[in-house]
Amino acid sequence: MKQFSFFSRTTCLTATLVILTVSTFAQNVKTTSTAFDTYEHVNGNELIKKMILAKHELNKNRNAKSAISANFSAPQYILNRDNPTVISFDGLDYLVQNNCVLAVKGLNLSDDALSQITEKLCFLDQVQFDYHEKINRAYCNGNENSQKIRNLNKWYLLTLRIISTTVNDFASLAKKYDAASFAKLLVKLPVPNLDAVATPTMAQSVVRLAK
Repeated sequence: MKQFSFFSRTTCLTATLVILTVSTFAQNVKTTSTAFDTYEHVNGNELIKKMILAKHELNKNRNAKSAISANFSAPQYILNRDNPTVISFDGLDYLVQNNCVLAVKGLNLSDDALSQITEKLCFLDQVQFDYHEKINRAYCNGNENSQKIRNLNKWYLLTLRIISTTVNDFASLAKKYDAASFAKLLVKLPVPNLDAVATPTMAQSVVRLAK
């Protein structure tokens, strides 16, 4: 898969670095099922819905400067949290901190499996954050053409939807397979090449098990 050249900084970490990072943080954070109840909890599905809705509202009012100023939202990460946080997606609870998925409640996953989840989700999280930043700069720059802004918005919203389909695929696997099988099947869920996603398939899941 080719690198996503749209961004100035690299968003995909090497597998070795991710494994080491996950392992390091996991040693310092309680990851038992009972410990999950002690951390801040975020409904990830609702968060993504709110982010999509906020962008749609801004787009509807983008021709009115006062409306744009009133609804201008700052980019936000979904998974990159300073403190240990439990984020729920489609019935799965992910314990995250500092851009790492440290554990998934109910699944005894290896560091390698957690690193795969981290790499897939945090790559997409960085992509949506970077697009949001670029959209804000485009709105602030009165010389930007409307087509560029529409394209940026399209890719931002698409990335959020890809995150939703990715975690939905994770949840589907978790319901059907044990932890060992789940880890093996993660390999067949690649980080999507956003450059290759065609507009007609935007509403479809672009993260599917490899045939």
